[in-house]
Amino acid sequence: MIKIDPEAVIGKARSNLNSWMARREGAASQAAMKEWLELLESLAPEELASFIVSESECATRMRQNSPFAGVLTPQEIWAIKRGNEAA
Repeated sequence: MIKIDPEAVIGKARSNLNSWMARREGAASQAAMKEWLELLESLAPEELASFIVSESECATRMRQNSPFAGVLTPQEIWAIKRGNEAA
């Protein structure tokens, strides 16, 4: 999805982060959100797409506070889950 419409996906992630940060979540969450903002601003869409699915320790940790909620529709999520179950 990020490779198809990077502006919409990254825009949604930024919007989520700004909203979450405005709620003043815990300090650990705030740090992760700031780290995501830095990634969104410093990585090209292709690099960001690779990072999101990376098995690195950093990517795994960052996925625990992913700002990409709401990017996929429920139907798209279920299609992915069904595809993974069949594999």
